[in-house]
Amino acid sequence: MSLSELAFKLNDHVTNEGTRFDAVLSEEGVLEVVCSNNDEFPINIVKTDTQLLAITPLFDAKEVQAEKLAELNEELLYMSPAIPLSSIGRQGSTYILFGAMALNTVFENIVHELEIQAENTLEVLQVVEPLLV
Repeated sequence: MSLSELAFKLNDHVTNEGTRFDAVLSEEGVLEVVCSNNDEFPINIVKTDTQLLAITPLFDAKEVQAEKLAELNEELLYMSPAIPLSSIGRQGSTYILFGAMALNTVFENIVHELEIQAENTLEVLQVVEPLLV
């Protein structure tokens, strides 16, 4: 399924939990998906030769209290295994939540993973909020 097909299907879908999606494909080939269960942190989906990557930017390293950086990194390392279907990482100075799916992942599983990633984003941010400026 192409990213434009995925955007079309997402925009026309409501989950059993009532989550709706707003998906827009950029000219650069990045599908930005906003889930109604977390409309503040879009999920960016890119398609590689082997997988779909779903990436949610969380915050910039400049937003971390300088004296709390080591504590933040340690907290994220401990938290990462307990976050279903998502991992925590860093791209440049931006901390991200990400997940990967096979290209042949069925639509229902993509929807489930996006819904969970949106929820995970809020949970991670709630835990690390005291360490941010």
